[in-house]
Amino acid sequence: MMNIGLETEKIEFKKTTGELREGITSLASMLNKNGYGILYFGVKDNGDVVGQQIGDKTLREISQAIANYIKPQIISTIEHELIDDKNIIKIEVHGFEKPYSAFGRYYMRSADEDRELSPTTLRELMNRQALSDILTLVSAPLQNLTFNKLKIAYVTAGLTVDQTTFEENADRGKTVRYGKF
Repeated sequence: MMNIGLETEKIEFKKTTGELREGITSLASMLNKNGYGILYFGVKDNGDVVGQQIGDKTLREISQAIANYIKPQIISTIEHELIDDKNIIKIEVHGFEKPYSAFGRYYMRSADEDRELSPTTLRELMNRQALSDILTLVSAPLQNLTFNKLKIAYVTAGLTVDQTTFEENADRGKTVRYGKF
């Protein structure tokens, strides 16, 4: 029997999609810890590949459950793979909008466990997320926000920008001024 390794802070194994609820909780938990996670269905906790029945709607049902029960919503990559002639499902998630909830509750990954967050820990996570936003770190009440600073903020946040439009606006030497509202 093929073994694909151990569960970690970024990898979770579930024997079947009958454990979908627990799997979704693990995805939210990994997103809160690392902003990234992989969930496999058809793999035992010890890493042994046992296979998973996959019907016509299985992947769609997983996708819909993730969309409905992880908030804020994420788009996952869901793939059917064949290992050792056995069907498995690999789900990969990325997210930058912490904190993420699963079924209305918040979890954080610790080793290979999903631990529910206390209200205090959740507040700390939200405060850390706000502090990591580059635009919130720039002092006020009056400052210059150049197009280059804005572009850096966008790229740091994982957003894409239209290079041509950005360069045209930057060439005009425009600076946006703002203060407290």
